[in-house]
Formats: sequence, structure tokens, C-alpha cells
Amino acid sequence: MLEAAIDELGTSSEKTAYVFLPANKNEVIDAMDRNKIFGETFLRIEKCDKVPELNRYEFEKGPTLDELNFLAQRIEEISKDKTQLIAYRVLLQKPMNTVNEAINRTYDLQTVPVYPCNDLTEYGEIVLDNEFLEELQDVPDEVYELLDAEKVGRVMAEREGGVFIDGYYVVTDSYEPVLIYDEELPEQQEEWIFKLKVTGVPERPEGISEIKGEILTLPADEEHMHDLAMALGEKDIRDCIYFNFRSAIPQIKEGILDSMEEIYTLNDIARGYSKLSRQDAAKFKAVMERENCRSLNQAADILNSLHCYDFDCSIAEPSEFGIKYLSKKLPPDFDRTLLESINTTQFSFNVMMENDCSFTEYGVVSERGKHLYSMIETPRQDEVQYQELSL
Repeated sequence: MLEAAIDELGTSSEKTAYVFLPANKNEVIDAMDRNKIFGETFLRIEKCDKVPELNRYEFEKGPTLDELNFLAQRIEEISKDKTQLIAYRVLLQKPMNTVNEAINRTYDLQTVPVYPCNDLTEYGEIVLDNEFLEELQDVPDEVYELLDAEKVGRVMAEREGGVFIDGYYVVTDSYEPVLIYDEELPEQQEEWIFKLKVTGVPERPEGISEIKGEILTLPADEEHMHDLAMALGEKDIRDCIYFNFRSAIPQIKEGILDSMEEIYTLNDIARGYSKLSRQDAAKFKAVMERENCRSLNQAADILNSLHCYDFDCSIAEPSEFGIKYLSKKLPPDFDRTLLESINTTQFSFNVMMENDCSFTEYGVVSERGKHLYSMIETPRQDEVQYQELSL
């Protein structure tokens, strides 16, 4: 797994989101939303446990999210074979300027000779056992057995330019990387909103864990869902059952989908969400968090009513809201140094309470039909009298 850092450029405050790749693109965007990153970004590799040579590696040109995601995907794939992973790590010790090169070097690694050994003596023994050194092929057996393995290993290593790494010896001099990635990535990166596995209703319900289903990603067109249902032996996708539900919207969890009867509602939410701007997508999640959304119908209603909510995605801390509120209400020439001694956090919560708004991970959001920065006025005398009479 590769940890990437996403820095926002051109802002006075330093904003960075850390994500683990490979990941669905919309899950990465959610991490950016939580860190209030909406402008131009620069991506860099922060850490890669399986390939430490990539830790904080700086390319001449900053990689895109799709490129780093695909690189992480390739590393995950080659990690299934220890020798290929070792070969890749050695190849990265050669000069490399672009992420394209880092991706291309993950291919054809099976052509790189990799031997399990720790030092020249052990490698010399491998050379002698396999008769790799041409000069020794005609040496009599009784003399061959007396040869110094360490010296043989040294001669061979100097000739090959091999490298010892983590209990292996690797020879990369003859490796020729293939041009898999030049201008277009070999695979499209995942951008689903929801992902689940569906299958037909099993004859034995207790055997569901053994059933192999089909992956359904949303949004999807209805024709695709119909064809998928037919392939699973059902007439309607709603007649299927689902498991392994995943969501790129953290507020919509597996338990919110009661059954496949709601699949079209879920698909409508996915379709609508995918069309939102970055700020509106963050706003939707903020409202969902505020309203403690517990059903798909409620989520759909929120999505269709976003214009009824006021939202500020720039607020990272409650105290920032109080300062921004005052900046909107005070005259431009007011001496703001006078505000330094006040408890802005408490003031912020007081204003939020009066204006019925809430602080969320994504920013501050109002109650439906209300505004964040409404003027808080002193109640009129008749209103005070009415409140007292009501008590």
C-alpha cells in the first residue's frame, strides 16, 4: 500500500490530505473534502512500505491521482511474487524522472534474475553449482570443489553488476523496460459511488457465503442492471440479493440499504451525487452528518433540497466561524486586534446555536431554510413579554 500526500497549492494556509492507495477516486476526494482542499493540488508519495525506495520520491513532474493510484495497484500486484518485488526495488535504484518510468518498470520483472542469498560466498556457491562462470566449465571436478566460493562470487558480481538486497542477489543489467504507459494508462481507475456484489436468490440460503456474485457499481444505467439480473437468473435486479456493500459517501453505510427493493433509489442518489460540484458534494455530506441521516429516502430528500441549506466549506475549526461571522458584521475599519482577547470558540458556538447551524467535518452548515451569517438581533420588548407570559 502506498501513502500519498495531497497538498493544496496557492493558499496561505497549508492544507494536506493523506490517503492510502490504491483506492476508489471518490474515496480520495472525500479525504480532500474533509481537509477543505478544493483548489489546485500537488501529489507526492509520502511512504510505501513494500517499496521504501519510493518514500518521498520526487519526480520532475508531479504525478496525477490516476497515475499514483495505478502505480499503487501495480505494486500491489507484483507484491504477490517476492522475487518480482525485489527486482523492482533494485530497478528503482537506477535514475528515474517520471512516474511513467516507475509504472513501466513494474512489467516484465520475471526476466530479471533473482537469487536468494546474503553475500558473495553464498552467491559464489550458486555460481559453482550452476556453472555460470564460463572459465570454470572445463575445470576437473576434483579442482572445481576446491575453488573459493567467495572469490568466485565476487568475480561474477563485478562482471554482472549485481546488487544484494534483503537476502537476495539481483542482476538487472540486461533488463529492458517495456513501454506500457506512455500517454494513456492501461486501465481506467475506479470512480464508483457505490459498489456491491449481487447474486440471484440461492436455493439454500445458508450457502450464501459460497455463492459467487457479480459486481455492480453505481451509478449504472437501467439496461445494464436488467442485463445483470438476467445473467444471474432473475427477471429484475430487485429480485436479487446483495452483499459486500461499499460506499464512497461515508454517511451512507451498508445498513442503510434495507434490501434490493431500494436499489433504484440508491442509483438515483449515486447519479445525482456524481453530477454535483466538489463544494456541493461536500455540502451534501455535511447536511447528511448534521441530520444524522438513517434512510435512503431521507438521503434522496436532502440531495434534492441542497439549495435550502447554507454551507461554508472553508471553516476548519469552530473558532474560525466566529471570526468570519464578526468580519461580515463589523465595519471594515474596525480594529480587529481588539478581538484577540475574546474566546472565539465559545462565541462561535453561541452564534451557531442562535442561528441553528452545525459544525461538521466538511464545514459549517445551516438548518434547512436558514442562513449561517444571519444578524442576531435583540428580541423586541413585546417578544420578551410574550416569552415571559408563555413561561
